[in-house]
Amino acid sequence: MKNVSKKSWFSLSIVLKPKYNLDFIYSQFYNYIVGITEDQDEFIFYFENKNKNSINSILNNQLKDYQFQIKDIKYENWHTSYEKHFQPIKVNQNLMIVPHWHTINNTDNMDYIRIIPGMAFGTGHHETTQLIIESLISNININDRVLDLGAGSGILSIAALKFGASKVMAIEYDEDCKDNFYENMALNSIDEKYTLSIQDVLINEDYDYDLIIANINKNVILDLLPNIKCFQNKKCKIILSGLLIDDQEDVIKIISTLDYNIIKQTQMGEWICIVLD
Repeated sequence: MKNVSKKSWFSLSIVLKPKYNLDFIYSQFYNYIVGITEDQDEFIFYFENKNKNSINSILNNQLKDYQFQIKDIKYENWHTSYEKHFQPIKVNQNLMIVPHWHTINNTDNMDYIRIIPGMAFGTGHHETTQLIIESLISNININDRVLDLGAGSGILSIAALKFGASKVMAIEYDEDCKDNFYENMALNSIDEKYTLSIQDVLINEDYDYDLIIANINKNVILDLLPNIKCFQNKKCKIILSGLLIDDQEDVIKIISTLDYNIIKQTQMGEWICIVLD
């Protein structure tokens, strides 16, 4: 990755105890996390240094009863940590998400999404990513045109193309995700059928796609849904995640106001995924 070493990060590590709620910790850090590693009962969360004041505020208030260790880190140390802890994820009987160093057995019937764990959110470990991938499997059609909002590492764009999308438009706000996105596309032998745009998803006005996926957060989704309704010229399916159970009431309220239909809602831990049309 070309530009990532110019930035600085810190990590928070915690050894889980019976009284600790991992999903609650996730929910507090969700808008700031740029990476997560796991080693048995120890979880390590990574953040950019520019968010240190916000994270300290969360630690001193919402998470004051939790015990974390904080450490300043360099990119190469973070990357080495991921190589130690990144475990393959079996999505279903036919699909696994694996790190780029994982040896693939070409004699099985498994399909693989290979990921270079860069400083972009989206390695497949988070519940929201897994929820959307599972929803993609049951809702995408061959040759669908897909819009991936909040594309991050590109993992959902890769999944959409593997499941039959004819084209993916990926939109991501963070410039630092770009190199990791392109690396992951190349790693999965995808050299066409996609476009990456670095911009705020809320300024996009093109929603004429067969399927829209958005793994962002409640506040963005509440602003995003009226935009989609305003600018789309045809009906399509929409898969939403990045949402906590506690977000459900507000999100369903605006879904109802905009006359969308809820096809299905799934849950993993404290996180939910909603499929609309």
